[in-house]
Amino acid sequence: MTKLYDPTAAPVADAASLAARLPDLRGKVVGLLDISKAQGNHFLDRIEEWLHETHQPSAVLRRMKPTFARPAPEDMRKELEQQCDLIIEALAD
Repeated sequence: MTKLYDPTAAPVADAASLAARLPDLRGKVVGLLDISKAQGNHFLDRIEEWLHETHQPSAVLRRMKPTFARPAPEDMRKELEQQCDLIIEALAD
């Protein structure tokens, strides 16, 4: 079935709940997902430094998607979901 969208129509907000915020990152495992865009690794390097300097996570788990053009592989998503308390996904150009 084909859906047609009217670009001139008024926006419709979908109801969605936000994930609960962690009160503190100290002792947490933070996942950093690089989506494989140019310079994304440099951005995540700075984020990782900042996390260690200011929030003292127990670990930072870094992963990189094989390509930015596709979703992360299922096994990578499951690994991050199971091992991390928080995941930051980054892109840069």
